Amino acid sequence: MHFCPMKASIVIGATAQVQLPELAVNNLHARVDTGAATCALHASSITMDEEMNELRVILFDPESDFYTGEELVFSEYVVRNVRNSFGRRKSRPMVETEVALAGHKHRVLVGFSDRTLLTYDMLIGRNLLELGFLVDVTK
Repeated sequence: MHFCPMKASIVIGATAQVQLPELAVNNLHARVDTGAATCALHASSITMDEEMNELRVILFDPESDFYTGEELVFSEYVVRNVRNSFGRRKSRPMVETEVALAGHKHRVLVGFSDRTLLTYDMLIGRNLLELGFLVDVTK
C-alpha cells in the first residue's frame, strides 16, 4: 500500500483580500466561490478587437474606490465559454496574471465580466483554490 500525504493547505474564509499586482489592484475584497471554475474580475468596459488581436478593458465602475478609468490593453488573452450562475453559457475573455491570496502568489487565468449588480467585484474560483487553499466558511 502506498501512502500519499495530503498537501498542506492554506485555510481561507468565504471572502478574502486579494492583490493583482500586474493589474495595479491591491486589497480587493473578493468572494470565494468553489462552484466557479475560474476567477472572475469586474470590468465596466470589455472590448475585443480580433483584427488587431487586442483585448481592452476598464476595471471597476466609476463609483468604485478601485476605478482609475485606465484602459488596459492585452495582446495575449483567451476566450472561454463559461456557464454563469443561471446556467447560461457566455464567452468570457481571460488573461493570465498573478494573484496574491493569503500571502501566496500564483499565476492563473482571470476572466473579465460585468459584475455591476453583484456584491463582490471579484470571484476566486477553483483554478486558484486548487493550488493549495482550503475554504472554511466559518471564517
